[in-house]
Amino acid sequence: MPLDEFVKTDGNREAFERIANITQPHDKPEKIFLVGPKESGKTTLVRGRQLDKDLLSTKKVLYRPCSELPEAMRAEVYDGYFEDLGTYEVLFLDDFEGFFDDPEMGPMMCKLLLGERLKRRLDTVITSTKPLSEYDLSDFGGMLGDFEEVTMEALDDAGLEEYVRGLVEDYTEEGKSPVLSPEAIAYIAHDLGQTPTMIRKATHFLMTQYEGEPGAELSSAFVEQALA
Repeated sequence: MPLDEFVKTDGNREAFERIANITQPHDKPEKIFLVGPKESGKTTLVRGRQLDKDLLSTKKVLYRPCSELPEAMRAEVYDGYFEDLGTYEVLFLDDFEGFFDDPEMGPMMCKLLLGERLKRRLDTVITSTKPLSEYDLSDFGGMLGDFEEVTMEALDDAGLEEYVRGLVEDYTEEGKSPVLSPEAIAYIAHDLGQTPTMIRKATHFLMTQYEGEPGAELSSAFVEQALA
């Protein structure tokens, strides 16, 4: 998802602005530990920031899942892999828990990598579902001690409805798709478990599998029955 399509609400606005502006000049390296529950959009945000080109900055941005690092070390992937990790001006490390998948190699790789980036004064963002205080960091050599925790909350009610409207627009095929009533949009946003994955699947189903009259407005009652 491009950054200009990212749904911003009060609970994720600070995180969005920090990540969106990370290639802009700042006095000291950004070291951000981005904390939020699953489905809050952390991965969407950092992946979107990697894909968006900043024409006003020469900084290179790289994204990697944390679990990939120990796997790459054991598999001896392409020459320059770890040099890339250590020298890219901005590095997004997604899902801190991934370092613990390999308790022997993971923490060591993280410690060495962060130490190298510290020496080079480079920007690093790590995402996590839990704050640092809930991890055993004894094997990380104190390398995470000065990371700033930034909280990212799941979409609020208004954000969820905006998310559904965006999906409806994306999935609409002219002359074929139905229209969702405001009440139907509210039902999808608030009564399906409020996870973006579930909302996306439901909206895609309704907009692409409807076999009635094109342009027909679907009520919340119809949607509830169709998704039952």
